[in-house]
Amino acid sequence: MSQSIKAIHVCRRQVVGLEDEAVWRDFLENVSGSRSVKEMSERQREEVIAELRKRGAKAARPFRKSDKPHVRKVFAIWGDMCREGIPDKANRDGLRAFVARVTRRDDRPDGVGDPEWLDPADARMVTEALKSWRGREMAKRKAG
Repeated sequence: MSQSIKAIHVCRRQVVGLEDEAVWRDFLENVSGSRSVKEMSERQREEVIAELRKRGAKAARPFRKSDKPHVRKVFAIWGDMCREGIPDKANRDGLRAFVARVTRRDDRPDGVGDPEWLDPADARMVTEALKSWRGREMAKRKAG
């Protein structure tokens, strides 16, 4: 997959309202004349990226995938929650704040400053807190 196709899909996730497939295809057709990213020329893809950025998508450097499975699990759950619209601050800073809050102790009053620094026990605590939060939010959505 070309870099521009990857960039388009990353930007799409950052723009509210393009989650629905039909809306996404209509957006692509309006901007580039094609309903498929793969069928577009490189110039058309650049036009789509430019329009997505106008609508709020930000170019961001990709984060290196953690080599620690317990940290990858935290990121995976957080990513799912962000796609579901649960956290107000759906980015890495939001996850850092959550991790710091959950991992505060008497000997560590500020908590762990970054998910990458979690040991397996702290990661398990964060994972369970994320799952509980997600469960509460999903229950609220079903009830109301």
